[in-house]
Amino acid sequence: MPSKVYQADWLDQVSDGIDFRRTHNSALTDSIVTRAQHLAGQDRDLVLAMYRDGHSAAQIARLGNQDPRQVRRRIRRVLSRLTDPTFIFVITNQSNWSTTRRKVAQSLFQAGRSIRQTANDHNLKIHQVRRHRTAIIEQLNTPLTTNSPNRNWQTVK
Repeated sequence: MPSKVYQADWLDQVSDGIDFRRTHNSALTDSIVTRAQHLAGQDRDLVLAMYRDGHSAAQIARLGNQDPRQVRRRIRRVLSRLTDPTFIFVITNQSNWSTTRRKVAQSLFQAGRSIRQTANDHNLKIHQVRRHRTAIIEQLNTPLTTNSPNRNWQTVK
């Protein structure tokens, strides 16, 4: 008895390089690759493999013996972090902060760790991490005017 060939079976014989659903804007791709340089370890490698080297999530998953759904989920999380305005704010302003605030910002906003993980990694209390996080977000949301009481330290006399 001959086996049935279903209409979707031809997809198995097509290379992974053809995926018409995922087309990326080149400007957005360039900014993602540039921002990925500020990530650490596996997150950076994952983003660069996909957006710079052009590999699909299925190819990346095959290389690492992972489930493609987990790879896609991880890429979505990293991309949401990369496109968050707080990520750019932390990268551009961290040199002006204290060492503790810089470490907290890098852990929370660049590495994507939780408040508890950040507190444990840097031997801080959860309350301290929350205070630093709140101060960073306040600084981000404060308009850059010299009349603002929160920006008085920036006024040159």
